[in-house]
Amino acid sequence: MRKNILIIGALLVLLPVLSAQNRDGLYKIKKQTRISSGLDEAGAVPYEDDIVYISEATSVGASSPRDSKGRRLFTVFQVTPGSGQKKQFIDQIVSQGHEGPVTFTGDYKTMVFAQQRPADGNRGSDPLGLYFAENTNGEWGNIKAFEHNDPGAWLFSPALSGDGKTLFFSSNMDGGEGGFDLYVSHKEGGGWSKPENLGAAVNSAEHEIYPFIHSSGRLIYSSTGFDNGRDGYDLFESFYADGKWQGAEKLQEPFNTRSNDYHVWFSEDMKSGYLTSDRQGGSKDIFGVETTMPTFDKVDPIKKTYYKYRIYDRKLDTVDTNLFSYSWTINDTLTIPGHNIIYRFPEPGTYVCKLNVYDIQLDTLVEGQTVKTLNINLKEQAVITCPDTIQAGIPVEFDASQTFLPGFDVGRYTWDFGAEEGVTRFAEGLIVTHTYNHSGKFKVILGVEERKQNRRHEPEVRANFKEVVVISD
Repeated sequence: MRKNILIIGALLVLLPVLSAQNRDGLYKIKKQTRISSGLDEAGAVPYEDDIVYISEATSVGASSPRDSKGRRLFTVFQVTPGSGQKKQFIDQIVSQGHEGPVTFTGDYKTMVFAQQRPADGNRGSDPLGLYFAENTNGEWGNIKAFEHNDPGAWLFSPALSGDGKTLFFSSNMDGGEGGFDLYVSHKEGGGWSKPENLGAAVNSAEHEIYPFIHSSGRLIYSSTGFDNGRDGYDLFESFYADGKWQGAEKLQEPFNTRSNDYHVWFSEDMKSGYLTSDRQGGSKDIFGVETTMPTFDKVDPIKKTYYKYRIYDRKLDTVDTNLFSYSWTINDTLTIPGHNIIYRFPEPGTYVCKLNVYDIQLDTLVEGQTVKTLNINLKEQAVITCPDTIQAGIPVEFDASQTFLPGFDVGRYTWDFGAEEGVTRFAEGLIVTHTYNHSGKFKVILGVEERKQNRRHEPEVRANFKEVVVISD
């Protein structure tokens, strides 16, 4: 008989636990000192390669305008990052009243801005309204008032969706939850739908201002009415699902502090942005936001470590159970009857598998038995343990404790839950909880970052991904 062995892998993953010291904060916040004037600045958004924001700094004439009570009013400014060169944004919206903040469509062809246009010369006496402007060949013009401006209410802090079809803003118009509420209006043909209050899930009896709508559908805004208003203005987020806006969820540090935190803008990948806060020095300042998430240059799917095998000798000349009996002996300790068996090995290791062929008539073992050494090794990789199918709206635990990276000095575990999510799409920790809000297929990435040895040391990152399917009722 010619004898050989064929071992076919099939199932399961069992990996040892590693622990690591987590580092706090997935974002770093840095004050934009070249923008800061010592007065209030707020509402920063990108405009092509520049930043557009509002400021109380000098605007029209020798000083910024003031209202009838002597309060400084805002003007829209533009600055090129790194240069510190500031200028008024466009002359077409400069007045002796309040201007801004502004919001743009994704292609920067349409702008909406808040503005105060006093009709009687009593500067600052009239409420704010919203105005549209169009960009044609680099020139802004065709300025038109929002058709739902209300002479008896303020409409300000607009936020356009990237496609320009949805407009969010804050207003104290009648019929709200109290104070300033968030409203939404949709583009319909050549006009805009009647503003709709976002309801009690988003709005409180206090003030909600500075909305920002992310491409993922997350709405981020500032409020004094949730969390008992203990820290003044705080940043919250909500999303639209199942035909309604979901309850406000407070953003964690470093976005919220015990100071007032007013406005945030995020890039599409949620890795950079701008924040308005008075956390340093008392005046409103603009801060740059950058993620501390490592860069995943190469992300491979998680590979299984197989423990369950089919073991047989495909070169057996004959299989005659009348004349012979067959069994496999594993590491000289376990004998399993049969010439073709399925066995689940208990753990990684080296296993010697020996085929025993016993001649029943001669009552003896046949010489020259098949012997094969099998090495079961864990895959060196970051491992995600979680369900393959997840119910939308239900918190799910994601576990990295089965990660196997021998000799890797782990500094932290970081998670990216995929492009659907808002600010909460990133997480840090060995075991984290995440809730998907919408159905779909998502790539969950686990990055294991090496511990940083010194300032010049660039930590190595190992990353793997697992695809999950999120379903809705």
